[in-house]
Amino acid sequence: MNVAHLRIKDFRNHSDTSVEFGPGINALFGANGQGKTNIVEAISYLSLTKSFYAANDATVLQIGKEIFEVEGTLITDAGIENSIRAAYIGSSGEKRFTVNRSKPETLASVIGRFPIVVLSPENSAITLGGPAERRRFLDLLLSQISRPYFEDLLEYRRALKQRNKLLLDAKLGRSYSSSLIDPWSINLVRYGSRIIHRRQQLVEEFQPYVIRAYRELVRDREKPSLDYVSLPGIDTLSDPETIASLMSEEITLRHADELRRGTTLAGPHRDDLSLCINGVSVQRYASQGQHKTFLVALKTAEFFYIREQRRETPIFLLDDVFSELDPHRSRNVVGLIADLGQAILTTADESVFQGAVQWNAYHRRFYVENGTCRPA
Repeated sequence: MNVAHLRIKDFRNHSDTSVEFGPGINALFGANGQGKTNIVEAISYLSLTKSFYAANDATVLQIGKEIFEVEGTLITDAGIENSIRAAYIGSSGEKRFTVNRSKPETLASVIGRFPIVVLSPENSAITLGGPAERRRFLDLLLSQISRPYFEDLLEYRRALKQRNKLLLDAKLGRSYSSSLIDPWSINLVRYGSRIIHRRQQLVEEFQPYVIRAYRELVRDREKPSLDYVSLPGIDTLSDPETIASLMSEEITLRHADELRRGTTLAGPHRDDLSLCINGVSVQRYASQGQHKTFLVALKTAEFFYIREQRRETPIFLLDDVFSELDPHRSRNVVGLIADLGQAILTTADESVFQGAVQWNAYHRRFYVENGTCRPA
């Protein structure tokens, strides 16, 4: 899938910007703070229905404006053209998405329709941060390739929210009844066991992709590995029924503690993804360069995995990816993405492309300055 055209209006510092992208590398050059990242952020908004930077869409809307708009023309690998438009209304906080000028879509129906891979400085939390960031990585990847997984995730979060509310009521001495919490516990186990099982499947299938991508970047004896960490007794051979039984037992075992603490203490919302290099924890012991390399490998692997599972090339967005890489690894990244199809990236350093990319109608470069974007 390619982004052929993008228009953004009143989106951060872009009052009205249009860009025609090429099918290969599209490099957005410019000094910091000029609006490069805002362009890739707008593209991701069309796919994910939210910003990968801002927690609140209101902060994306230009000061003094009522609506921001993002419009894109996306072309599938089969050559089918799709137009998608997103609008955010500041006064009501409402989001509106339309695809091919049809009736408004629900946000849930848009997610996963146009697959995307984003590599940005915020993603560093995957290797540097806590378990929640790694769970978010797994959930976003799986939600883009499996509609049933996404629906299970929504149902699980609903059950978790309601169950936690009842547990908090019990902690605070409000009315509590097992007859109220039991239905939510049943749903928690039903959907949670399927989520754990699918995440484990993903990690097992995904690991070879990560190893290949890492070797392309480093080409030395470092070997990455991934392991899904869940409830005791659950392993890669566990089926959903076994996981459900173990999860139910754990919830029963810890229920008294849950009542005291006012929250659910077992389930996929507490799991983790262990990342290692040569068997040593990345989170605890990796160097800054290893963290960055592992992250690039994860995201490159995500690109190839989604492409194979969806039979559709995802949009690859890379924001400021070269800032913490040495020249050797930067050149390896350029060589890697040059063969992937369309990649849209931001950087302040043009030198990383010297001798590696010939700028033409296929590979294009743009200069971004003060909320404007022009082809070089």
